[in-house]
Amino acid sequence: MKILIHIYNIIIRLFTGIIPSRALRRKIREQYVYTQICPRGARYYVVKNGKKVKQNFIKFGLHISVYGTGNEIIIDERAIFSNAHLTIRGNNNTFSLGKNTSACNATFHLYGNNQLMSIGEDCMFSYDVEIWNGDAHAIFKKNEKIPYNISKDLTIGNHVWFGAYSKVLKGAKIPDNSIVAMDALVTSSFSQPNIILAGSPAKIVKENISWDRKEPEEFLCS
Repeated sequence: MKILIHIYNIIIRLFTGIIPSRALRRKIREQYVYTQICPRGARYYVVKNGKKVKQNFIKFGLHISVYGTGNEIIIDERAIFSNAHLTIRGNNNTFSLGKNTSACNATFHLYGNNQLMSIGEDCMFSYDVEIWNGDAHAIFKKNEKIPYNISKDLTIGNHVWFGAYSKVLKGAKIPDNSIVAMDALVTSSFSQPNIILAGSPAKIVKENISWDRKEPEEFLCS
């Protein structure tokens, strides 16, 4: 099956190679070129027009590894990936990601059992952003085998921009219309929207902000 996917992808790339418009070529490839078959232990759904459609082939640019059973992956068809990675370790977890969200070289780590990692619409993940809802390895007091670093749900709202090398850890909640600065480490839950989070651990450094994918100079020229 891997060979068939590879041949199929080559055919799509050859076909789209004759299209003069670079934007149109990219759009078609994002929709019809696949990365892999959904691994065992997870069900993969693509959201089309608000409805979940089960699918076996993973969107182009997203690599998925699953170690467990009963997990769900729900991704809007208008999400965009470039060398992004999702790793799930555990059972009955849910990963969801909304429309128009883009992730370039970002890594998502969903660990534990019955956990949720929810990412909203129109989010933008810059290079080497890491999202972790768990630590993967137990921490406990000496001579006591009761771990206190259990995995926790992680929620990211709509229209959130993550600067390069920023990180988000378990239990964090990032509200709508916010920015996580470059190299920031988010370890807490925030409720106030339209904020900039910076530092390690991240704190609110600016309020009542908004952002756009356009470059600043475009606004100065308008």
